[in-house]
Amino acid sequence: MATNTLAGVNIDRIAQLTLNYLGTEGIPLNLFTTDLGKGVKEKGETVTTRFANGLVTQDMSASKATQNASTVKRVVTLDQYRGISIGFNDLERSYTDFDLEEMFVEPAISAIVDEMIEYALSLVTAANGFDTHETVCAAGDFDSDEVADIAQTLSTNKVKLARRNLIIPPSYNSALVKDGAIKDASSYASSDPIRENRVPRLHGFNVVEYNGTIPDNSENMTGLACTPQALVIAAREVAEPEPGTWAGQVRSIVDSKSGLPIQIRRYYDGTEQVMEFTVLYGAEIGIIENASRIVSA
Repeated sequence: MATNTLAGVNIDRIAQLTLNYLGTEGIPLNLFTTDLGKGVKEKGETVTTRFANGLVTQDMSASKATQNASTVKRVVTLDQYRGISIGFNDLERSYTDFDLEEMFVEPAISAIVDEMIEYALSLVTAANGFDTHETVCAAGDFDSDEVADIAQTLSTNKVKLARRNLIIPPSYNSALVKDGAIKDASSYASSDPIRENRVPRLHGFNVVEYNGTIPDNSENMTGLACTPQALVIAAREVAEPEPGTWAGQVRSIVDSKSGLPIQIRRYYDGTEQVMEFTVLYGAEIGIIENASRIVSA
């Protein structure tokens, strides 16, 4: 690799653009993320988080015996070291007046985020117990009544009303905005279904249309209703090169909304101007009762 210091290249500009795309493209990662505290900052290949189990009341006039407070332990293995590497040769950069690197920030980040979501959703399988609370509905039959039934399922499971999210593909979102009840409500409530082709809130859910990859897991899965505790994504910053041992530029940034750390590297390898985006993450199931997957059949 050439010892090019890339003088004048504004990698901070690329870093800022990356944060913008993380916050505005695709699906908000904090729909899945729970607070893992300081565990993510520690060393090692795994991150541990815990969820509190319920407690039982007793007749305090008869007995004040203490009960054991227990938690559900989840260990997330950080085994997904993934990224994008883009190279532009000298001729490509000579022939265009566009900043090629800035042009490809959005596609690179979108690809990384989409892969993370696909990886997390691949855990929503029958083998992991997610078929217990599922909703069977084809895209053409999906309406507000189905969403109300899903809300009832989560409430029966004693899932809190806060931060409920409904993640559905465009075909299911299209069915919702065509729902007569929703269209009628647009005349006196939100006009988003007609004007923006979206339903922001429905029966306690934030409705999120996602046109990325929702894996069917060979089980016809098409969407997921959940809270952030249903799945856990943990990520850690990739180690930066030791000072003085590398001639390129490197920045590590953290998206404030999702907590996703991402590293950007730029260097010239003697033939190409290279830009890399890398992440290190893992995913694990959280509380199965906090999710109701949607299957088409």
